[in-house]
Amino acid sequence: MGIAKIKELDYTKYINILAVAYALVLPLSRAGISLLTAFLIALWFFEGNFKTKIISVLSNNVIKIILLFLLLNLLSLLWTDYFLESLNYIKKYWFFSPLVIFYTSLNKEFIPRVLSAFILGMFISEIISYGVFFDIWSFMHATSENPSPFMHHIEYSVFLALTGLILLGRIFNTDEMKYKLMYILFFVTVSGNLFLTAGRTGQFAFIIGLFVLASISFKSKFKAFIISMGLTVVIIGIAFNISETFQERLIIGKNNLVNVVQKADYCTSWGGRVGSWIVSKEIIKENPLLGVGLIDNMKAFHSIIDTKYPEMKCMHQSFMHTHNQFLEVLTQIGMAGLLIFISIFYMLIKLPITKGEYRNIKFIYVSVLIFAFIPEVIFHRQFSMALFALIVGLLLAQYRIENEV
Repeated sequence: MGIAKIKELDYTKYINILAVAYALVLPLSRAGISLLTAFLIALWFFEGNFKTKIISVLSNNVIKIILLFLLLNLLSLLWTDYFLESLNYIKKYWFFSPLVIFYTSLNKEFIPRVLSAFILGMFISEIISYGVFFDIWSFMHATSENPSPFMHHIEYSVFLALTGLILLGRIFNTDEMKYKLMYILFFVTVSGNLFLTAGRTGQFAFIIGLFVLASISFKSKFKAFIISMGLTVVIIGIAFNISETFQERLIIGKNNLVNVVQKADYCTSWGGRVGSWIVSKEIIKENPLLGVGLIDNMKAFHSIIDTKYPEMKCMHQSFMHTHNQFLEVLTQIGMAGLLIFISIFYMLIKLPITKGEYRNIKFIYVSVLIFAFIPEVIFHRQFSMALFALIVGLLLAQYRIENEV
């Protein structure tokens, strides 16, 4: 193919097709995410029209605040003692690039297709997960006790929580009975999968998101409360009686917290998270405004344990990060970084979207994320970064289309 022919290709069309493939592969493959992200970037550059793209990007508050967050991460290289490691940490943010591509180049008719492709990808993941749970087949590192086929169970639980809430929103807002029944069936299987995994983070984020979704779906707040409370009681009741994993994880979590209070035992999952708050407070007191650096924070973390908290030495083995997204940002880039970080989600919430489903997704995704950030650092994991790029990219594309003249 000659250069002239290459220039004449409809790159926007190929970006839109590739966006569907990206959404489908997103829950299923790390390599697929990396490969398709690289292809999307290449096509975006071939697409051209950079003046319009730059003006559009720099006029969007969500993207501007994300860029400001990335800029502060880059500036932190000035005071780190681990320059190369920190630079490698920052390089991972390239997984956010599809959100800019979707914002500038996704066509109206492809937005629902991309969302449906993601749901289909989750359906494929769910089939594999159930197959592992019922010992029909084995798959990678998944087990019947924790049937998370492609990613860490915490991330998978967040993916399932969001998918379940998107389906529940469709149940609330779809009038045609055949579609409502299809969404109900899928919602039941997704919810079941969620409570079969060991991901308590996604399970509790799902409950929070359920109340948020009900409150924005029904005019009557009393009706919203009754529906969300009823669903919560039914789902947790069934899960507690059917899922041994869910039951055991709840009991273990409760015992962890009791042992922290009664025995100062920080050598458990939740005990370590409590200990992380205590140690992180020491770092924040000494470096409140700009933190200590992207890699330096955990070096300081373990040093403080050695010098001040010998009862927490067991945390050396399992704490590669603070297990709390807000503490991670605070210790890395300080109050300045945390303020910018929170502003990302504030700006996302403030994004004016009129189309019902995407307005709902905006609220439930932010609700799920904010809760998931409390017990875990998920903003810097590949699958979660790709999910952020997908969901925020779709929301920004919908916003752009609604405001096009």
